[in-house]
Amino acid sequence: MRYNPFRDYDKYGCIKLPGLLYLAVAFLMRSYVIWIVALSDRNDGTSLLNLFYPDRTVFTIALVMAIPALLCAALISLRRIGMPWLVKRLWHNIRLMVALAAMAQLSYALSLGHLSWHNLKHATTTYGILLEMLLLCSVIGYCILNQRFKDVSREFPSEPSTNVIK
Repeated sequence: MRYNPFRDYDKYGCIKLPGLLYLAVAFLMRSYVIWIVALSDRNDGTSLLNLFYPDRTVFTIALVMAIPALLCAALISLRRIGMPWLVKRLWHNIRLMVALAAMAQLSYALSLGHLSWHNLKHATTTYGILLEMLLLCSVIGYCILNQRFKDVSREFPSEPSTNVIK
């Protein structure tokens, strides 16, 4: 038995979602998280946005690049009984969607050109960029290798059968 029947299953008999999935999706949606925190700042929200995204076009592109992760977060919240067939179909492909969202963000980060041989020689200027790329590669690896995430993506909550023998 791979999972503990008392701890690892929800009330519908499905495996509970792993905590790292929530962290991975939150990391992929980091531009939306920063935007919401900046909007909730009473004094000056633009200073926080300028700290992370000094250029408005980079911020706008980051919001667009996080749309697939936003869709994955919506799928996570829609994982319950009685959902239409489209939600169930998309749920079975959530691993692919999260991995593609991370690959898209990784390719965009590489296309910005911040990672070059010259910048790698002076690593103090690129710690944040290297950390971001390492985390994106970790998310991709998590989607490919984690067995619990594979098992969770294979099942969807359904109503228990009420076949009563008379």
